[in-house]
Amino acid sequence: VFLSASKQWYQRRVRGVTLRAFLLPFAALRSPLRRYAMFSYNSYMFKVTPVVKKDEGPPPPKSMTAGRHSQSLNSEQSGKAAKLLGFKQPRGLHVCYLEGAAENEACADPLTVELQIYLEMKGFPHKVHVVDPEKGKNLPEWFRKNNWDGILPMTKYDKDQYKLGSAETMMALEKKFRVPLMSNGGMGAGRFRGKTVKNLTLSLLKSVRPYDESNPDWVDMVSELRSLDEYLVQCHGKEGDYMKSKKFSLWDIRMLPALYNLVTVANYFKPGFALPDEVPHLKSYLNHACEDPIFKKFCPSVRKIVRYYEPKLNMRIVLPDDVV
Repeated sequence: VFLSASKQWYQRRVRGVTLRAFLLPFAALRSPLRRYAMFSYNSYMFKVTPVVKKDEGPPPPKSMTAGRHSQSLNSEQSGKAAKLLGFKQPRGLHVCYLEGAAENEACADPLTVELQIYLEMKGFPHKVHVVDPEKGKNLPEWFRKNNWDGILPMTKYDKDQYKLGSAETMMALEKKFRVPLMSNGGMGAGRFRGKTVKNLTLSLLKSVRPYDESNPDWVDMVSELRSLDEYLVQCHGKEGDYMKSKKFSLWDIRMLPALYNLVTVANYFKPGFALPDEVPHLKSYLNHACEDPIFKKFCPSVRKIVRYYEPKLNMRIVLPDDVV
């Protein structure tokens, strides 16, 4: 019995080994064949056809989606394109600005100005709330529930979407509502923030030291300005023709309001300020960018900027009558 059982086991083992050796080449093709069979089945059963939703409209034209560095449209072109082509827009967009800002009017807060320019260029309809969190003035109920720290500007859209700060708002809106398309800027543009220049400006004006290397705030400011100058050279070359044939990108919207405030009012609070000589491309850029119509529309006056910084610096400046 034992020998018979051993013989049967040996025969089955030999047959199994032979069969496996015979099927080995076919086993190597099993995975590719299976993937091809599933792909053919899915392609036949689930044919993908382009569907245009009624609320989204037709796909954008090639001129508006030309690539990462494509030219962005101005505010009137953006608004008209969004209405004519029926592009998707945020529903029920509400924006809370700091007290002193109003719809379609200039404001001295650089974070408010950059969001105003962005919404104008995108052509998004929105409702403005002018609030004062410190005094609890004109605060909507949704602002009280979702913004305990009083961060401004704040936006609400699509019923339950809340964003704090201009940078977070622009990032979220640009990610969800890409059309009209806006350029992000050149390589490395994401590392720059207008809030950095704003904070350095406050630190520099609060310091009692002069504008030289003995002042660490001045050293930090010069380092940031050099980085901006290098970025401009990297993106536009050394010819200095930055804004003559171009529209604002997201980088321009973030940086220009804070830079304009610095250059405009620094000498009123602490005389002797001037952009360093090692940033000639940044000087040329400011001369071109400040003449752009979209920035002129929201560009605050010198008097407004001075009044904005006075409580922050605990100072009172008597301005001449000829200063607007």
